[in-house]
Amino acid sequence: MTRDLTRDLTRDAGTGGAAPGPTSGDPRAVGPSTVGPGADHSGADHSGADHSGADRSGAGRPRADHSGADRTDPAETRRRAALPLHLVHDDARHGVALYARQVAEALGARVLVGTPADAVAEARRTGAGSVHVHWTDRLFGDSSAESAAAVVALAAQVPTTLTLHDVPQPWAGEARAAAYAEVVRGVRTWAVNSHHEADLLAGVLDRVPGPPAPGALRSTVVHLPVVPLDPVDPADAVEAADAADATEPGDGVVPQAPAGRVRLALLGFVYPDKGHRELVRAAAALAEEGHDVEVVALGAPVAGHDDLLDELAARARTGGVGWRVTGYLGDADLAAWMRAVDVPVTGHRHVSASGSMNSWLAAGRRPLALDGPYVREVDALRPGGFRLYDDDSLVDELRAALADPSRTHAAADDLRPLLSDTARAYAAWWAGVHRALPHPPQPVLEPW
Repeated sequence: MTRDLTRDLTRDAGTGGAAPGPTSGDPRAVGPSTVGPGADHSGADHSGADHSGADRSGAGRPRADHSGADRTDPAETRRRAALPLHLVHDDARHGVALYARQVAEALGARVLVGTPADAVAEARRTGAGSVHVHWTDRLFGDSSAESAAAVVALAAQVPTTLTLHDVPQPWAGEARAAAYAEVVRGVRTWAVNSHHEADLLAGVLDRVPGPPAPGALRSTVVHLPVVPLDPVDPADAVEAADAADATEPGDGVVPQAPAGRVRLALLGFVYPDKGHRELVRAAAALAEEGHDVEVVALGAPVAGHDDLLDELAARARTGGVGWRVTGYLGDADLAAWMRAVDVPVTGHRHVSASGSMNSWLAAGRRPLALDGPYVREVDALRPGGFRLYDDDSLVDELRAALADPSRTHAAADDLRPLLSDTARAYAAWWAGVHRALPHPPQPVLEPW
């Protein structure tokens, strides 16, 4: 089964990463998939990544996987040859890198794990006609400016398209806005993951002086897919729970809550503005009414925000609320937690695209979602997938969900786009962007 790597994305959060695994050490990209430094296929960062906790170095040699079987069908060979080389960052814990790999593998495209400079060398070595990069300014450099310069240097030597992530909000710093403006003005064209992100990017280009972006008319929106979670057999989970230490999660085991306790959960990296403060406050209101409530953060703190954990723990104690941070969760544990919590919540206040919202849908849940431009967009895309709330209605929505659990267990009837839909959308887009055939000439009508 294809592993769900869009769960690691969010453009709003991630849960951390697995321990580094073995690598091939081969600097050439030769197959439809690649195993890079630290690539752990047993349990990826599952949240929809906040990229501020990621490795910014871009260091490491490009790695390759020789496991991809050769395909001899001429049409399939031609189709794959037309796809760009996919450059993927070597941080296996980063949601953008994981999503990039997933899209490439769904397409059967060649993947190079490395740096933009590695991609230039690889394109020259193999004759690759183009490169695609899933890019955020927190990858491929120690600063926004350094990251942007690396990608622009790549695009100056090889036709390059981007999928942009973490598009700056209107109030973001000048350095981030300048970096995004520089890359879109330097590449052939780009994709974003929502119409809301397209609006944010338009604001960036208006804000940062410079020439028009030449690829604007070819840019596109490709929504993040929903990918089914790996199945967890409830009977196996119960058996494992009976044998496990009640305080330690096992393989697909959720520690038992005390009788009568309800769990409210947010998925992804713990960082400011993700909604943890608001959920703890709402939980305290329920505790005043007599509920035994625990707030669970399904993920790990973003580097540099450990003080937020202390603050949240103190707020929970003051409000008579339980507080739990799971840290990194492997696939089976994550799926079990998402299905076991009483009320799923997605409360990011400035989300522009979110893989973690899709993960709740993949788990068969209908999360409470803080109303906003992106949430309205995906609610229209997948009707019935979310229960929208605002600051004034959160406590009421939590009460209703606890009184009627079916309110958060009915996922949308139609979860599209799925990964296959996303892959086809990219393939069609590249076919137009990197047109291999000229436009047909004006017809000449010969007389009969």
